[in-house]
Amino acid sequence: MSTIPPSTPKDSPSKGLSSAWAPFFSRRQRSPRKSESISQPGGLIVPKLTSRSSDSDESRSMRSSRSRGRPSFKDMMNRLRSSSSVTLVDEALQESDFKQIHNWYLGFDRYNQLVTTQISQSQSYPSEEFSRISSILTKNCGGNFIHGLPEAVFDLSLLWCPAGELKRKDSQEPSWSWSGWEGQVNFPFDPTNAPDLHRMPKSEGEWLKSEVVQYRVGPQLEPYTVRREKERELRIQYPPYFHAPRGYDASVDSNTLQFSAYTIPADGFTAEQLRHNQKLIPCSQLINEENQHCGVIMDLEESISAPSSTGPFEFVLLSRNLRREPLTGTRRPVVSTVHPPNTPIWDGARFVWDQEVVDFDEDVFSNGPWKVLNVILIKWVGDHAERVAVARIHEDAWLKQNPVKKEIVLK
Repeated sequence: MSTIPPSTPKDSPSKGLSSAWAPFFSRRQRSPRKSESISQPGGLIVPKLTSRSSDSDESRSMRSSRSRGRPSFKDMMNRLRSSSSVTLVDEALQESDFKQIHNWYLGFDRYNQLVTTQISQSQSYPSEEFSRISSILTKNCGGNFIHGLPEAVFDLSLLWCPAGELKRKDSQEPSWSWSGWEGQVNFPFDPTNAPDLHRMPKSEGEWLKSEVVQYRVGPQLEPYTVRREKERELRIQYPPYFHAPRGYDASVDSNTLQFSAYTIPADGFTAEQLRHNQKLIPCSQLINEENQHCGVIMDLEESISAPSSTGPFEFVLLSRNLRREPLTGTRRPVVSTVHPPNTPIWDGARFVWDQEVVDFDEDVFSNGPWKVLNVILIKWVGDHAERVAVARIHEDAWLKQNPVKKEIVLK
């Protein structure tokens, strides 16, 4: 997939994290000690070494707490909630399941399940099945599909993430849609699949805040403005001056996506691979220049740091999700796409229900309901850019990089 120049040759030991690596999950766990950041010229997002030290837990803990900007954790009383097992239901969705849907709150929930468990998993895009179902959703709920993404909920659909290793398709499908990649994807930040958020009273407001006024598809002189829907049930807040456009335009089929957004350079950030139950997961820590854990990147570290002949690389601000403490009384789901409210863990077949990824070091960055930003990592290829990965970064770390507003052209 689209990649970033590594700081070391491919056979360097920094490309492979040691078996001593402890999982960085459940926001109350204690962090292992790690080595200092590797500084290499030309490196943007690069892997970091983990320690193989045989020091005692106590001495490691003491040094970790004194270490500048490294993550530390308080002990958890319990996991997020019960980890009792459950039998998965048959998630195969049929056309009849979509004919009863008449709003995008339920529509995106089912779309998420369809893409995650059937379409991307079986590599069946484009397919007659997906075409028929998207036509049903368009008729019942409104809006076009743009390269497999429903425009009415464009802010949610742009946050698709890999569920494993992805490979770029040799086709005209764009990098900003899952339709342009081979491999299974999922939607870890979809609020319609987070029961902890569903139990919020509507009086508490939105689940997601968009940071982009308009998305446009097609040539710059005659673009099609994506018609995002202001549906009350979706609880999405759009920026000032946003007006849901109406009408159709043939240029909707173009693979060029244009929008104005705030950006920061990716120079200096590093990535550390995460594991769950000793297995790699498509999520890596994001570490800033001050050696502080400031976010996560939703991809395998090896994919992010693989060689690339293009660039520069930037993070682009898209939106932010509401952060909530998981509720202990929420029942374990039987559907694999349902997840905790913050950054969930994909275990290869489903989202883990009783643990979640630590988004940032809470001893360094303040915790708040809207402190984590949804961004995409892009690389520039001439006069346009390509999507590399979705990431989440703490607002304070973002602002410290002095973001500037740019016109983004993605293909």
